[in-house]
This record gives sequence, structure tokens and C-alpha cells, in this order.
Amino acid sequence: MDGWEIYTERTISKYAVIENSKIKEIGEKTSKGEAFRAIVDGKVAMVSGSKIDDRMKELAVKLARNSQEELKEFPEKEKLPKVEIYDREVEKISPDEIRDLCEAISAVGNISYAQIEFEVTERRLTNSSGVEYSEKESAVGIVVEAVFNGGSAYEYHSSRRLDFRPEDFAERALELARMDGQRVKLESGKYTVTLSPIAVDQLLSHALYPAFYHENVKKGRSLLADKIDKNVFGELTVKDDPLIPYGMGSCSFDDEGVPAKSKTLVMNGVLKGFISDLKNSPENPTGNGFRDDYSAYPSTSPSNIILEYGDRGEAEGIYVHSFIGAHTANFVSGDFSLELGNAYYEGRAVKGAMIYGNIYDLLSRISHFGKDQRQVGVTLTPEIVFEGVEVKL
Repeated sequence: MDGWEIYTERTISKYAVIENSKIKEIGEKTSKGEAFRAIVDGKVAMVSGSKIDDRMKELAVKLARNSQEELKEFPEKEKLPKVEIYDREVEKISPDEIRDLCEAISAVGNISYAQIEFEVTERRLTNSSGVEYSEKESAVGIVVEAVFNGGSAYEYHSSRRLDFRPEDFAERALELARMDGQRVKLESGKYTVTLSPIAVDQLLSHALYPAFYHENVKKGRSLLADKIDKNVFGELTVKDDPLIPYGMGSCSFDDEGVPAKSKTLVMNGVLKGFISDLKNSPENPTGNGFRDDYSAYPSTSPSNIILEYGDRGEAEGIYVHSFIGAHTANFVSGDFSLELGNAYYEGRAVKGAMIYGNIYDLLSRISHFGKDQRQVGVTLTPEIVFEGVEVKL
């Protein structure tokens, strides 16, 4: 064995479930797992389980000898940046305090379902190159669905801290559900369209972000491959920043032991760089090798994507709260054809509508950004207003 790595993840989760505006369950659960990677003659393989023992290590070595995955070595120890990602108040929250929050959500009324969760996760990574890193992080998440007179809508939010009122998102879901029950009839054509932060993250996560992955660039699966220092995105700026305080994707090191660092991918429309895990850019990894959970192999993923644009204003035209089937967008070509989930025009619901086009063309049609930035998934963005968007009804 030429190299080894042990990755450990332990999560304590306190949660509550609401159904039909009544508290159904308040509970706590703990999960822990380990993953072991072995390098043999430039090949790498991984095994995982609740606890790694010698037998599993031997299996990883055996698998590595026949593996198609290449990796020469694991990262060496470096000085890590400091980043705030843990709030002790999340770990300390009591069942009674969770109940109080749930009662505030239920009091909004017409809540068909809601779940709120408080998590504290400890990551630990050790390897044969001398790395011994550990980090503790907190997270709070809420998802809520409301119904009203045949209409329904949902909202969700996550944060490293309990720095928001959960009932605000219940009230927003109910507001959208009220509008969802009142339909407006529109004709197919070009419209001004406003995407909510939820819709922006859904669309860009599937239609754009993978085009920044070095793996896709070198395999010819990205239209950005030969666009460095060229204007591709109008006046848009895109950053991948894992060091912002309390960002949901913030960290001091990625899940392969590479120190986190801030990166500008697009500056005022001009493409400046890509992101990568260790396997696809062993000479210059960007600290973007992340695991979906301890049992998943590390792969390229954004940390916190920050979108910036000069002009700010109000929402206009058709307001798209969410998409259905955003995963069908094609990042290789940038093409998308998506059904609108909760969408509204002048306070009434737009039903059965599709939005279609190309992500690079769409981003050239930005009119302005909204005023209030919010993180949804990996994306920090306000609402974005686009002009001349094809809508089919």
C-alpha cells in the first residue's frame, strides 16, 4: 500500500415533524460512519462502514490493485484557513425550545407538512501524508408546505445558525398557496421573468455549475473549455467561496484534505477559472472535493457560489418560485426546458407553463438583481430578473 486515508463523519440531529398544523414528532438521532481509501501502484479504491477494521483495509488494498481510478498520493499537511461554521446554540437547543418553534409554525395555519432539523457534524480526516484535520459544523434546516382552497406551495431554508424565524417561511408558504388557488390565463410568448433564489439554485446547479468542473472541461463536456479570459456572461460575477462566515458550504478543508480557498470563476462576465477535486486536478486541486456522505467517493462540487451583478431593483413579470424537473437541464449544451412549479403573475398562479432556452443566452438577458440576498443550496443570490424569456403555455 502506497498511501491511505481515513475519513470519519459523526452527526447528531434533533428534529421535529408537523402534519396538518399539529406536532407529530420530536426526536433525536445520531449517525456515524468511516471511509478508508487505499492507493496501490497509482490506483485508488475505497471502502466504508460504521467502523473500519483491518479486514476492510485489506479489502480496500485488494480493490485498489484492480481499480480503474487513478491517484498517486494524498495531500500533505498545510496550514488551514479559519472559518466560522459552528454555532453552539444549535447544539444546545432543547426539546422544549424546539416545541416552541413548532408551535409558532403551526399557529400560521394550513400547514400540511413541516420539518425542522438541528444538526451538528464533526468531520475528521487523517492520511499517510501527515494530514490530521478535524472540524465541527452546525446546521439548521426547515421545509414547510401549506395548502389553501385547492392551492399549495412550499418553502425551505437552511443556515448554520438559528438566525431566522421559522414561522416566517411558513407564512411565505401560505401566502404562495393562497395565490396558487387563483389562476391567471396567459398566452405563450416572451416575458419578463423573475426567478426566486430557490429557482436560481435549481436551474444553475444543473444547467451551469457542472460546466465549471475541471473534469468536464478536460473531457470536452463543457462549453467553457476554451473560454478563459473571454466574456461569456455579460456583466455577471461568479465566485466560489468556502470561507464566508456561516456559509452552508463553508469549510477550512474539503473532504479530501485540501485546504479551502476563495476563487473567482467569472469576473464582470469574463471567465477566470474552474474548480476541481484531487483526482481530476492532482497538481492544482481547488479544495472542491466533497462527499454526499461518508460512504460516497469524493467528487467535484461547489462550496458557496456567490452571484453578483451591478443593477438592483424589484421583481417583475412572471415570478417563478420553483421548477419541476430541473435535473433534466443539459449542462453540456446549456439547454433547458423546465416546467414551472409555483409561478405567479400579478398575484395569481400560472399553471402548466414551460420555460425553455439556453443558460448562456438566459444569463445575457439579466435586467437586474433583487435587493435581498439569500443562500439556497450552494447559491447565494437575490431574485434575478430576466427579459425576453420564452414561456410556453
